[in-house]
Amino acid sequence: MLARNETTSGLRIKQAHFPEVCRIDAYDFRRQPALNRSQVLNLAKLSFVDQRQSVIWIGPSGVGKTHLAIGLGVAACQAGYHVRFFRAFALLKQLWASLADDSLEDLLDELSKPDLLILDELGNSPRTPEQDFAGVFFELVARRHRRGSFVLTTNLGFDEWASALGTPSQVTPSLDRLIEGAHVITLPRDATSFRANRTEPVAPLPRLKRRRRPSPRGPLTPRT
Repeated sequence: MLARNETTSGLRIKQAHFPEVCRIDAYDFRRQPALNRSQVLNLAKLSFVDQRQSVIWIGPSGVGKTHLAIGLGVAACQAGYHVRFFRAFALLKQLWASLADDSLEDLLDELSKPDLLILDELGNSPRTPEQDFAGVFFELVARRHRRGSFVLTTNLGFDEWASALGTPSQVTPSLDRLIEGAHVITLPRDATSFRANRTEPVAPLPRLKRRRRPSPRGPLTPRT
């Protein structure tokens, strides 16, 4: 039974599309004294997922926001939840492009299914002036509002989100829904960067055991 659970957990982690596997207990809280360790460990109990609440990590680059976001996602996979991970800019581009071929509703339907949707690095990639993501971001948030949780990481304060998304009048209602009951954790701008001093390799994604397929037999040749 334990082996079966581990296999199922590994499959959920694989299907979440994490760029690497990170765990909350591997985060070095000693190097981030501004971060409330008890608060993070309490989030790892995942009651926020059951309550359809969101977690928003705000802070400078390199402080471990992505590690913590993935750590919550991995814990959720191990607990049996359906999780998906996306780089925020890549997903926003996909949503925006779906307007052209009228596939937005289908994409939103798919994105409404996971119990937990992780959007990483909002604002790290610049958009072009014509890429107004605010409308599709609102549709995503509205579709999941009170139905599923977000974990979102960003280096932008809420007053800067329009620079990453677009039309401010559409960003405001998105924020209103997103932060309703949300857990907002802000790291100071002078927080220690882990990335500059990282020496250990990242953990690989778990490999799934695949059944070997029998090799096809060639055509029978008649005996002479």
